[in-house]
Amino acid sequence: MLIKNLSRIFKICLLFIISDLSAQPNCNPKIFPFESGEEIIYDIEYLMGKTWVTAGKVRFKVEDSIFQNINCLYIEGKGKTLKNYDWFFKVRDKYSTFISKKTSLPIHFSRNVREGDFQLDYNYDFDYIKNKAYISEFTRKGNSNDTIDIISCSFDIMSSVYYSRAINFNSYNYNDTIPLNIILDKQVFKNLNIVYKGKEVVINQNKKKINCIHFQIKLIEGTIFKANETMDVFVSDDENRVPIYVEGQIIVGAVRVFSKSIKGTKIPIKYLN
Repeated sequence: MLIKNLSRIFKICLLFIISDLSAQPNCNPKIFPFESGEEIIYDIEYLMGKTWVTAGKVRFKVEDSIFQNINCLYIEGKGKTLKNYDWFFKVRDKYSTFISKKTSLPIHFSRNVREGDFQLDYNYDFDYIKNKAYISEFTRKGNSNDTIDIISCSFDIMSSVYYSRAINFNSYNYNDTIPLNIILDKQVFKNLNIVYKGKEVVINQNKKKINCIHFQIKLIEGTIFKANETMDVFVSDDENRVPIYVEGQIIVGAVRVFSKSIKGTKIPIKYLN
């Protein structure tokens, strides 16, 4: 049960960092809180009985790149089970996106899933003039192409993760609700609510204290989450807006995600001790 749900937990690790996009003017933040060279590694822990078990890891990185002769930022997230669990149910998932430095919009998004014997590849190409996404799907059973309608200020999951960090939380009051639009699994999810919960001090895995911004995400009921569930998210209260910690309930129990290693941030992370 634990390992078979790790792929879902990896998706949660991507989702937990997401915040408001529709509140950003023209979906084009003037200053990004990240740059090429940033790399963050997270431990994913699952509550088994009364014991927290480290089930996998996720790594996010940012690099300068060129895609279709356009200067871009390449953003990648990789999730995997620990080797102790590979013999039972091996997971090697990868999400990546190319973001235009000029428009700040995603050009191309890929999702590559390797979970046990299951294999799936998605490629999305975005046309924000026509508000269309062109999707190629590759599985062992065959290939297919699809087109879906998208809306302004909606992004793939990886670009959403990074755009969200540019939000000015100081412009919101405690318990303010913020809508979110996101493209996931060939669907557009509209108005997923974000609730601003103020600021708190968080202690990381290295026992260091850090000032954080706290918000909650209203989650989608379905195969992963129960009805009316929220996820608590804590990002660093500085120019980096690095996701530090998350915790929440899922159908199969509880999950929490710790930032294990943070490198290449715009400014050094400031700890309180």
